[in-house]
Amino acid sequence: MKKILLIGKSNRTYDLRSLLSGDYDITIAESVEEIDTAFQDVSAVIIDSELALKNDFSFLKQERKKGTLVFTPLIVITDNPQTDEELKCLSYDVVDFLPTPFRKLTVINRIENAIRIKDSASFYEIERMLKALPSNIYLKDAEGRYIFATHYWHHIDHSSDPDWTIRGKTDVDIRKDKENAQIAMEKDLDIIRTGKGTSYLIEINTDGKQEFFNVFKEPVRDRDGNISGIVGLINNVTEHETIKRQWQSAAIMDGMTGLFNRREIQLQIERAITDSRQNNTVFSVVMLDIDNFKQVNDCYGHKTGDNVIIALADILKNNMGDKFSAGRWGGEEFMILLRDTEISPAFYIAESIRKSFENIEFPDIRPQTVSVGVTQLKESDTSDTLCMRVDDGLYKAKKRGKNCVVVVY
Repeated sequence: MKKILLIGKSNRTYDLRSLLSGDYDITIAESVEEIDTAFQDVSAVIIDSELALKNDFSFLKQERKKGTLVFTPLIVITDNPQTDEELKCLSYDVVDFLPTPFRKLTVINRIENAIRIKDSASFYEIERMLKALPSNIYLKDAEGRYIFATHYWHHIDHSSDPDWTIRGKTDVDIRKDKENAQIAMEKDLDIIRTGKGTSYLIEINTDGKQEFFNVFKEPVRDRDGNISGIVGLINNVTEHETIKRQWQSAAIMDGMTGLFNRREIQLQIERAITDSRQNNTVFSVVMLDIDNFKQVNDCYGHKTGDNVIIALADILKNNMGDKFSAGRWGGEEFMILLRDTEISPAFYIAESIRKSFENIEFPDIRPQTVSVGVTQLKESDTSDTLCMRVDDGLYKAKKRGKNCVVVVY
């Protein structure tokens, strides 16, 4: 049974309580002082006009300021017709009047209509309040069409028309990044089909900006348990994700060259060995060492030495891809992992790198060279035996006079 709060101690108030006592749970507050303790869980508040108008509408002004009646309909008891002064109550969020003499059917209809109107208004009031939060909170129907969204971010393509609304539109209709929009639609349909919520991270690159968003979605069910829509939450986590990726990159990258560090390239070699065993694939490794590097440091200083290292690293970075990974093994030594590459093409890749480095013109020093070892994974190899063998190829290249590539089978 719905709870109704009656405020006032006039005959009209008591007559209304008698009229509605079988249809509602009625609570009476005879004075303003009694009201605060009676406001809990009420479906509607009905106040006598005598109290509503008292002291220049002080009660109505006070409750409006406190926000007590934002989600609860306020109805005023009046004589019929209302006076001009009573009609001013409409300026203070009053929804309707109950004029005397009371007719039960009319009174109940007016109360129920006021509750429905306020419930509908509350939906928009909640939507308005949610806009104050940084998160984008949204609701979609069972077809993936928006009912509301609290934020229209720049990655949404919408008109400059101030009357534009997201209502009734899908992600594919409004989003600039159509690939992510299609993914969103597919996930929505999956939620409708399975009844299971989901969360995921998306990357958006629009208007020259890279952004990351955490998306959370849950099904909305009606009273019978049927899925009637989707409620979602989107948080902009660009700053957090950027810092996270920077830390992750710092953990696997060599700071000076921008190549993988030794630990990471070694892990990639170990994973390549496992993949080779499982998928019957081959790969090769290449090890490079800058010739006479100590002389560069001793004669020209470490800054010049760093520039030589970076020049070789830039050649390797230009080749990086799905099959080509390179890392700084230590000092002036580098290791290359060539996936799905047998030893013969690996030799030609190594030779191309050697020639490219030899042809670099440094401003204050003579051209520099590298010695290179190349080998291919054997069935019995571990990462240690593989790295030892390619290192042996590098040692033989040094012994042969440097600036050459030696293949070790």
